[in-house]
Amino acid sequence: MSLIRRAQPRTNLLSVAALTLLCICATVNAGGQSAPALSDDESAVYTALFKDVYQAAPSVPIILSDQTALGVPPGMLAKVPTEGLQTRAFLDKVSLDTKADYSQKEHVSIKLPSPCRLAPDCIAKNAGDIAVQVKNDKAWAKFYKRYPNSPGVVVVSRIGFNVEHTQALVYTGCACGTLCGQGEYARLAKRDGAWTVEDTTVVWISQK
Repeated sequence: MSLIRRAQPRTNLLSVAALTLLCICATVNAGGQSAPALSDDESAVYTALFKDVYQAAPSVPIILSDQTALGVPPGMLAKVPTEGLQTRAFLDKVSLDTKADYSQKEHVSIKLPSPCRLAPDCIAKNAGDIAVQVKNDKAWAKFYKRYPNSPGVVVVSRIGFNVEHTQALVYTGCACGTLCGQGEYARLAKRDGAWTVEDTTVVWISQK
């Protein structure tokens, strides 16, 4: 089973927000499963991811879909191909068991805990509520007035681990407006009990 889905070209321009939210809604419709509290490693990986990729801080609210995404959104108009040399080089450094665990998990969505404690200022929101808040440019303006300094609407996949739980692979995407956003994979390592982001690779990006 392929780890990476190839983006398919579209003839009509679609907003990154709409495509990202389509991914979220597909996740919800697929029947996101309730789950026990995240493990310590899962929580630590998401926290490290938000700090590194989105500069999470008390003044930087992370608005998070409360369902994990089902991999890279299909049909994404991208400037960086999902199966390009950059992505392949990145994945070559991910262990086989980490990739296998990720591939097994990414097709089953789970509900993320709320209240969200994965960043200093983190709000996990229902996909339907998010869709209303970012349905057009006017809605995006209201969104940023309500959540100043936010990177936008963030989605994350489930996390793949190696057997020893010393390496992790996770996907995250962020919609920041109409035709604004990107998605990327992150590889993390656990050293001396702490998770840190070792590398990231952008797999889709779009902007005005």
